[in-house]
Amino acid sequence: MKKDTILVIGAGGQLGTELSQALQKKYGQNQIISSDVRQLTEFDGITETLDATNAQAIANLVDKYKITQIYHLAAILSAKGEQVPMTTWNINMSALLNVLEVGREKKLDKIYYPSSIAVFGDDTPKINTPQDALLSPQTVYGISKQAGENWCRYYFERYGLDVRSLRYPGLISYKTLPGGGTTDYAVDIYIKALES
Repeated sequence: MKKDTILVIGAGGQLGTELSQALQKKYGQNQIISSDVRQLTEFDGITETLDATNAQAIANLVDKYKITQIYHLAAILSAKGEQVPMTTWNINMSALLNVLEVGREKKLDKIYYPSSIAVFGDDTPKINTPQDALLSPQTVYGISKQAGENWCRYYFERYGLDVRSLRYPGLISYKTLPGGGTTDYAVDIYIKALES
């Protein structure tokens, strides 16, 4: 049986920090390659500095570590994204498309791409929201996540690439400093409480 080796892109964020550690427990510390655009000094195990807007850099890591799966978590989040909308769109979309193309070219087993409730808008039913509810995102982050979902479906239907996704609600981590999302106020409260 083939042993999975997983590249986590955006491992330094709120989702990536705890997910990388959980994956290390499940698959083994040396089977998880944690990467981020900044150097990850707080991680145990294998870390790499990676700019996901550089497709060749992703491909190089896939080859170097014989990656079988990618968890693509890197993105500019809602609150920060509204300050620089075009940068947010360009980074969020180019990074995802690079991951999908590398996945297709290298025939990876699986790619995981988190989406967000940011794909919904004020017109979306708030109780028992159906899977096929109207999507009317109101931030560039939400727009990029909606487009990302469609790109993932395209790569699955066109190329058979196994891409999986969930629409997460606002995430709160007690281990990671706020990163520019809409839940930053709640995260900041927890961080301040731990410091006092």
